[in-house]
Amino acid sequence: MQLKSKIVLFVMLFCYISAEEDMLPSFIKKCDFKDKELGSCIRKQIENSLSRFTKGIPELGVPSIDPVQLDDINIDGNGLKLKFADAAMHGLSDSKLTDLKVDIGSNEEDFNLGFKGNMSLTAKYSIDGKILILPIKGEGDALVKANNVEVNIQSKLVHVKDSKGRSHLKLISPNYKYDIQSTTFDLKNLFNGNKQLAETTLAFANDNWRQLMDDLAPPAIKQIVRTVIKAINKFFSKIPIAQMLDGYKDS
Repeated sequence: MQLKSKIVLFVMLFCYISAEEDMLPSFIKKCDFKDKELGSCIRKQIENSLSRFTKGIPELGVPSIDPVQLDDINIDGNGLKLKFADAAMHGLSDSKLTDLKVDIGSNEEDFNLGFKGNMSLTAKYSIDGKILILPIKGEGDALVKANNVEVNIQSKLVHVKDSKGRSHLKLISPNYKYDIQSTTFDLKNLFNGNKQLAETTLAFANDNWRQLMDDLAPPAIKQIVRTVIKAINKFFSKIPIAQMLDGYKDS
């Protein structure tokens, strides 16, 4: 009798969890699909939930994307070898929405998402070579602060069916562009701890930050965009469109 009760309880719990999987998180409210102000409603919900979303939604399997864990970044050219390992980009949860376009209706729409904020990269670095004419060499902890990073993502938004015949959204073929207002570098243990050489070289590097960022930013931003798209699609895969929009009917 006790075993039977445990089995019944397990089945009830499984059914509850399965049912909850399709439910919107409490911090996201439904919009009315037939509302003329649907776009404004969706924008408001994204603005309100952006910081929460970036920290992950465990119940839906959506991972935290602040920080974004980065693959090793290697720069080798123009007389400079630079590597960042164990790198992570922080700051997405404090970003602000700058652009949003999403039309939900047909089987393929355009999706634009823009966000802006200050970001910082932490990593282990090794560097050897020259920045313009100035020699630089060292390895240790790195902190790179990028101010007013603006990223704009353009993607196709398509409808896909799950095993139950319900429609879900999915982002495909994303493109992006970005802009960075300024950057400062803090590289510990340059020249084996020679403070005078380190301060002079870092000052020069920060005055000429764009030369370094022209090589560093593209792989870092690419990984950020890839992670953001993956997290959004994970969310979309768990929540049918009809659960996000009142009045939406699967075709």
